[in-house]
Amino acid sequence: MSSSELGISSLGVLDLREGYLRGDYSVAEVVASSMGRIAELDKGPLGLRAVISTIEAGVLASSEVTAPFGGVPILLKDNIDTADLPTTAGSLALAGSVPRREAPVVGAIRRLGGVIVGKTNLSEWANMRGSHSSSGWSAVGGQCRNPHCLDRSPGGSSSGSAVAVAAGYVPVAVGTETDGSILCPAALNGVFGFKPTHGALPTKGVVPIASSQDTIGLFARSAKDLSYAFGVMVEELRAERGKRGAFEAALDRARTRPFTVGVPRSGFFGYSPKADTVFEGVLETLQRAGIHVVDAVDAKTGADFSISEEDELVVLIWEMHHDLGAYLADRGVPGAASIQEIVDFNASHPRAELEYFGQEHLEAAVSLQGYTEAGYRRMRSENLRRAEGAISRSKTLGEVDVLCVPTMGPAWTIDHVNGDFVSGAGYSVAAVAGAPSINIPIGEVSGLPIGMTVFSHAFADAQVLAAAERIAEILALRLTPRFLPSIDS
Repeated sequence: MSSSELGISSLGVLDLREGYLRGDYSVAEVVASSMGRIAELDKGPLGLRAVISTIEAGVLASSEVTAPFGGVPILLKDNIDTADLPTTAGSLALAGSVPRREAPVVGAIRRLGGVIVGKTNLSEWANMRGSHSSSGWSAVGGQCRNPHCLDRSPGGSSSGSAVAVAAGYVPVAVGTETDGSILCPAALNGVFGFKPTHGALPTKGVVPIASSQDTIGLFARSAKDLSYAFGVMVEELRAERGKRGAFEAALDRARTRPFTVGVPRSGFFGYSPKADTVFEGVLETLQRAGIHVVDAVDAKTGADFSISEEDELVVLIWEMHHDLGAYLADRGVPGAASIQEIVDFNASHPRAELEYFGQEHLEAAVSLQGYTEAGYRRMRSENLRRAEGAISRSKTLGEVDVLCVPTMGPAWTIDHVNGDFVSGAGYSVAAVAGAPSINIPIGEVSGLPIGMTVFSHAFADAQVLAAAERIAEILALRLTPRFLPSIDS
């Protein structure tokens, strides 16, 4: 059965499972369709370059369709360890190297019946190699492209996972986020992207940046698919610890309760007037549908959402020195067993690795020159205090359940000379606070997707997902990629 006959690109996780149970298709047919779509769009004339590696299709058709993820093809970001495919973080220093152990989240997906068909491209080293980088570029995978407009950025660093879902390779893909790496590409590619509470899904076996913010999350084409996928994964992982059912019960409760939306204004608007216009229209739509909106909740409660990007960078580099250093040493790839060896490898392969941008962040993580533990702890504590405090104050004094802001502006043109152009974004506060956040596609500007970020306090994952489901239901919007060469086409 061909990709077009099966219509896999239009099926979500829940739709796919219903089709399996009706006997509409087999796992082998679905996997072949997924692999065919990858072959057609990823390495063909369009060259989306969302996928770095794939499994041979012949070994994939043994999944039991009655399992929670039974027969669902899934792609993983290539910084998540698998025992059957290399994990490269996009770096040639790790190319071809298969880890000795799989990440726990990978084991959970396999036990749930998920069919892992391959690994996705990403911003190299999850966009913590150097400044002026181009999102979605890695030396291993090349430049990943936005399926809505091929000369526009796919965002990052979980670029390939978002593109793979948008382009219909798979109904769900796994990514990681430290600050924006799920929300940004979800917004730019017009899909749903969920970053759960920090620690909800274990990050062991993920090429790390910073343990205080690194988080595993998911992409899908509907909020309900995200709720389902996250729910079965978190419940499977909790079952290993003798706990089960808590998330499902919380989600059921959240779905039955009305909720109030708070909109903080300061620092979240003005970086993209066109995105702001789309967002304001959505607020009006939600209010007409009966959703109570508390506008300018930050001004009404005195909540301060400002955090220091400079301080956050210090935190990430300090933790990367320890966390990435320990990961590389444990993995023990010859010539790539320390951050210094990665820096040396890149320096000895300048045409392949350093042609477009440098490795300042890796170099800083090696030396930590000018950094102190006292300074790191102070900066981390202050940013965390502000982020958690602003969310808590807005929710408590503003009497709101979730907060909503524009995710970011429309995708910028890919530029390997100057790097990314990001005028502002709404996801950093939740990332620093370790709080759950989700991108909801809300419209387009000149054919380029625009997203809304919904977030709340830590451990309010069920509330955030339930609110996203209701908002998505009201908007009833599906953004379909047109694979345009440019917006003028």
